[in-house]
Amino acid sequence: MWGCNYIGAGKGHWFFGGGLWGFGITAIILGIIVVLALKLVRASQHRKSEDADRLDSLMILKSRFAKGQITEQEYKKMKKVLSV
Repeated sequence: MWGCNYIGAGKGHWFFGGGLWGFGITAIILGIIVVLALKLVRASQHRKSEDADRLDSLMILKSRFAKGQITEQEYKKMKKVLSV
């Protein structure tokens, strides 16, 4: 405890030992984790915006059909295209 030279597990407090190599490897691994997390967040946001666009398009299509602006055949054809 006090007065002893214990410095933690291994050669230091970094994940892969002390010194410049341990710090470098730790920084690279943490950097990769951060980049992957950011990519996952951005992909999730992009997917949500595509789903919202598709739902908006279907709502417009339903509205046009309800107003009689397009026929039932046109409605079904356009709905099939949007649902893909």
